[in-house]
Amino acid sequence: MILSVLKLMRLYYGLPFAAGFIVILSYLTGGNIYPILTKAVFTFLSLVSVISAGYILNDVCDIEVDKINSPGRILAAGTLQKKTALIWSIVLFAIGLMLGGCCSLPFFLAITDIAVLLIFYDIFSKRIGIFKDIIIAVLMTSLYPLALTVTEPVQTPRLNVLLIHPAWLFLSVLGYEMLKDINDVKGDRQVNGKGFNYCEDKRFLVMARVFIIAGSLITLLPYIFGYCKSIYLAASIAAILLAIISTFNKPVVAVRYIYVAVFLVTAGAMADLLVFGA
Repeated sequence: MILSVLKLMRLYYGLPFAAGFIVILSYLTGGNIYPILTKAVFTFLSLVSVISAGYILNDVCDIEVDKINSPGRILAAGTLQKKTALIWSIVLFAIGLMLGGCCSLPFFLAITDIAVLLIFYDIFSKRIGIFKDIIIAVLMTSLYPLALTVTEPVQTPRLNVLLIHPAWLFLSVLGYEMLKDINDVKGDRQVNGKGFNYCEDKRFLVMARVFIIAGSLITLLPYIFGYCKSIYLAASIAAILLAIISTFNKPVVAVRYIYVAVFLVTAGAMADLLVFGA
């Protein structure tokens, strides 16, 4: 059962997402995260728990769709009972909020808002069309203001990166989620009716690709303005190339390139800070 729950948690999303939050905290503190290290650990674990809970709840709500699109998934295949998965989701949400409370009251209130919006998304996403993709993009981008509930910013040139990256992350995630919608349209349409026909419009795919390319190009700005150096530039160029390559692939393959591109930019930003300092 534990292995099934771990698969439902999608740690390959939750761990990099939470690690990205640590990168943001590092930029806020001018590279000196040690004074808030305890808070950073609590926030990291809180985010992993809440994100994992959200993914489990999403699978609980999408069982019928997954039976068509991804019949091998844990709940769709009947490997784990729906009730058991729901209990794990509730437990992880509770753990995430408890850990958030150990950090600070502002962070607790913010992570609670994120959890509520995530639950809303899981329950109602199949009824709100493309707005569901916007919600996920907003949730991902909320990492930046969320970091301000943990520490005060230290004024360094690198701090300006945090004014640029939200636009990159928002556009990248929005395009990524739109591609996922195209992948899942068959099951969504059969289970929820014709409300997902917009996903089959060629313009929808073009929009997704435009968002992805535009987001990748934004990553060049921190280097152009002198906020980051060569390591970051290399990661940015690699991300742009991956974004371009993704446009020549079917959505089911393209999303993998976008995932790697986002990871590269985040890792490159952290490595650049560690090597060259604030």
